[in-house]
Amino acid sequence: MGLYEYMMLSETDQWNDLWENGTYLTNHIEPDRKYNLYALYAFFVEVEYDPKSNKILGKGHFKTGDTLDRYSGSVDINEI
Repeated sequence: MGLYEYMMLSETDQWNDLWENGTYLTNHIEPDRKYNLYALYAFFVEVEYDPKSNKILGKGHFKTGDTLDRYSGSVDINEI
C-alpha cells in the first residue's frame, strides 16, 4: 500500500493498519511531548503522545522532509 492509499482509509482503519503492520523505529522526546516513529510500507508515520495525560494526540505521515530529519541520529532509514 502506498501513502496515498493509506490516506484514503478511514481514520480508524489507518490506526488499525499502523498497529497491525507498522514497525516501531525510534522516538523523539521533548519536554511535554513524545513522538514515536514507525515505518509502514514505503513511508513513515509519526505518533504524537502526551505523557502527562497518557493520551495520543495525533499522527502524521510522510516519506521525507523536516519531520523525518529530527530522527536522523536515531535510526538509519537506509536499512529499513
